[in-house]
This record gives sequence, C-alpha cells and structure tokens, in this order.
Amino acid sequence: MSRYLALPKGVTEAAFTKAITEYRTLLGEGRVRTDLASLSPYIVNSIAESDSLHTPSAAIYPTTTREIQSIVGIANKYKTPLWTVCNGENEGYGSSAPATAGQIVLDLRNMKKIIEVDRELGYCLVEPGVTYADLQNYLTSNKINLWLDAPAPSANVSILGNILERGSGYTPYSEDFLFSCGMEVVLANGTVLKTGMGGIPNSTSWQVFKWGFGPYVDGLFSQGNNGIVTKVGAWLMGAPPPGGYKPFCIRFPKNEMLPNIIKPLMFLRQAQIVPNACALVNAGWETATRFANDRRNNGRFINTANRVIPANKLVNRNVGAWNLYGAVYGSPEQVALNWMYVSGTFKQAFGNKISIITENEAKGDPAFEYRKQLMMGGVTSRNPLDSWRPGYGSMKFAPTAAARPGECAQQAKVAAEIINRHGFDYLSEFSFFWYDARHTVDLRFDRTRPEEMKRAHACFNELISAFAKHGWAVGRTNTAFMDKVADSYGPAKQRLNRTIKKALDPNNILSPGKSGITAG
Repeated sequence: MSRYLALPKGVTEAAFTKAITEYRTLLGEGRVRTDLASLSPYIVNSIAESDSLHTPSAAIYPTTTREIQSIVGIANKYKTPLWTVCNGENEGYGSSAPATAGQIVLDLRNMKKIIEVDRELGYCLVEPGVTYADLQNYLTSNKINLWLDAPAPSANVSILGNILERGSGYTPYSEDFLFSCGMEVVLANGTVLKTGMGGIPNSTSWQVFKWGFGPYVDGLFSQGNNGIVTKVGAWLMGAPPPGGYKPFCIRFPKNEMLPNIIKPLMFLRQAQIVPNACALVNAGWETATRFANDRRNNGRFINTANRVIPANKLVNRNVGAWNLYGAVYGSPEQVALNWMYVSGTFKQAFGNKISIITENEAKGDPAFEYRKQLMMGGVTSRNPLDSWRPGYGSMKFAPTAAARPGECAQQAKVAAEIINRHGFDYLSEFSFFWYDARHTVDLRFDRTRPEEMKRAHACFNELISAFAKHGWAVGRTNTAFMDKVADSYGPAKQRLNRTIKKALDPNNILSPGKSGITAG
C-alpha cells in the first residue's frame, strides 16, 4: 500500500518520493505537504463525481517566480504534473481539486504582493494570491478612489485566477479578461515570459497597452495550461462623482415576459445608456439572494419534504419571475437624464405590469443591496444559493446565447425542462454584455445522497449535449465535464490546442486535462 494518497499516472512511488525530496529541499518541509489533513481542502469539491477521481498526491506552496522556475525543473525531471490554483476558490467549477487523480496541487496563495496601483491611470499589477478583498482593503486604506470589477461572491477570489478563467463582474468594466493588461508567465521549460509591452526593458506601458508587437499571446494562458501566470495587470474603473451612480431593479411578474425584456434592454446596453453588465435573475435565484440571511429560517428555503419552495409561490413575496438589475453612471446630470430614458423605455413597453425599484423604494431589501454593491465593484463574501439545498452540491452550467429575445427564451425553456425532469430547480441568471447573454445556471444537489449525485451528473451531461445540438456553446465548465465540452468545439480546435501544448509543454506537466487539453 502506498504511503501517498495518490500517485501521478505513470510515476512509480520510488520516483515520486525522490521528487518530493527535491521539492522539500527547495521549499522546506512545511511548504510541501502529502498528509491527508493538508490535502483535504484540495479533495473536497461540489461536483457530482467521487472525490477519489480528483485526489491530489501533494500540495506545494511557492512564494516567488524564481521558486516556480525551479519547481517546473523538478516536475520535468520526474514527470510529476502540477495542477495550478491561485487560492482554491472555484465554486461550482471543481474547486481546487485537479482534473485527474495524482497531480500535485501548485497553490499560489502565498504570492500576495500588490506590486503597483497607479492612481493617475487607474491600473494595478498583482500576484496570484491577491484577492478582491485584499485589493479593496488596499484601495480603501490608501484612499484611492478606484472601483474593482468583482464576481459574486468575490472576497476570497483571486483577481488573477478570475481573469484567467475569463470570469466577469457587473460594472462597466465587466469583461475582466478584456480589461487585463500584461502578464508574467513561467513556461514549462522554466523561461519567464512577459507578454505585451513587458519584454521591453524598463517598459512604462506594460499595464497600459495590451498588444505589444506581433501575435497576441495572452489568450494562450486563459482557461488553459500552457504556462503558470505569476503576475497580471488589470485596469480599474474611476469612481463616478457623487450622485453619479444610480442602481435599479425592474421586477417582471411572468416567466413569458423574458423575450420582451431583452429587446429594450439590449438597445439601452449597446447605446451605453446602461453601460454595465446587467443581470436578469429568475425567481429562485432572487429569493435565495433576498432571504439568505433570514434568521427565521436560517437562510434556508427547504420545506418539510426537503424541497425548495416552488418559484411560482416566491413571486408572491415581492419577487418577480424575472428581476433585472442595472445601473446608470456618469455626472449627476447624465444620470438623471439617462434614468428618465431607462424608466421611460420600460414603462412604455410594459405599462403598469412591472415594478421599477431604485434605492428610494428598496428600503433595505438585501437583494437590492447585494446587487447595488456588485454593480459598483463591491466585494461580497457569501453565495446566497449556498442555503438553497442541503448537501453542498453545486455545478454551474454556463452556456452563452446571442442576446436575442427568442434565443434567450428558448435557452431558458430547454434548461428548465431538463433540470426539472431530473428533479432539480432551475436557478438562473442571464448577464448581458455587448452582444451576448451569459446564461449561468447553478445546479444544486445533495452530495451526501448517491442517487441524487447520479441524477445531477446525468442532468448536467444532458444539458451539455442538448445545448450543443442547438448550437449553444458552453464557455466554462467543471473538471468532470471539461473533455465533453472540449469535444463539442470540434476536432480542429482540439488539434490546435494539442499542438500548442506539445510545443510548450512536451512532458505534459502543467495542469494536464485543464479545458480538455493534454499533450498526449
């Protein structure tokens, strides 16, 4: 019986022991862990697969780029794969467990330097372990009037990690990868690459000009495994003047209103009258947000039959079947004018069938306050859906729709039918960007019940297959389904990804299996 919880595929215990010895010589005993207590956080996840399929062999904790260069040298020598995480927050997508058992978790949480925040131009340069809470505290303590763009929840989320996963927030800077600028990357052969303008000695524009010269390569390191990113630049939004931010919520009482919401909304978005990524949230998701801290039921919405309250009954608690959150920004004069246009547009389209809510009408509604904070880059610490169903199971299904009324409505219909048929609840948020609507569905289930785990896995599998048949692409997924989603994009893309991987990482040591990509 092995002394280790798992071993990398194709690596003997003797070879692995030699590798661990060299890692410990480099980093010290305390920063190379193989014991169960230390590895438990990297084993437990929320997806509908056995933890044993994703058990790591070890966890190591570098603190510098130079240490990572030495680590990849040892990894190449012994063929010990490294599954890179920034701090373990990856809720609904596999947490920090590796794609396959036996990989070493390379945890970058101790690389926590905020290297630079430029007040004048509004950008930052940070290491992987810097969270949104860390940067927010830095801005506040140094009286720097810049806004983050944070996902929900975000307090413990790595800024670099969210950018690399192409995550998004809810401010006008919501496309987080687009608003990144310049990376430092350790390649599999130990070379340090600075992208964009970073290769120029003493560059003054590394964090202000994305493109540099020649092919743009930053995308090779997003949602991929071609290098270990050790620094990233990000643009921060200048805060509007006092009176220059007005959040709003519009509640729509009927599910069938969905397509009619989108046409006026997309006009307002593309005209930049409403410049932020608006969230259109269904009744279940909204109710969980609104009552997550309700002491009367400890934040749970489970009835005595262990089922959630049906969405059609939640509408009666001043929650819409659909709930639209957006904001207007600018000078106070711009805000007043644009708000008249926004409210007038929806009143003309829906008359008195809808409820239009601003801070004046919200009166402390926690759901409104939560969205208000997100749309101004506020950092939040709790996912309101955590209380929806017992058992801690969560898999986020994240397809993209063209932001057309009929397509979004059809996606909602197809998703709800599949999810309900498998015995789960359709918990949904559409986020509207420039031309696309990102449809996030959180499949919540009980991981302590094997039968429910099996149903959840089958449900998620069917969602991917059904959406692919409609031509709806999934933009991000959990480790259990990365191969299936990669297959849906076709063989040409797979061949290209594999060719790049083989060229940059011939020993397949960097997160093999990430996004369905290996060098094998």
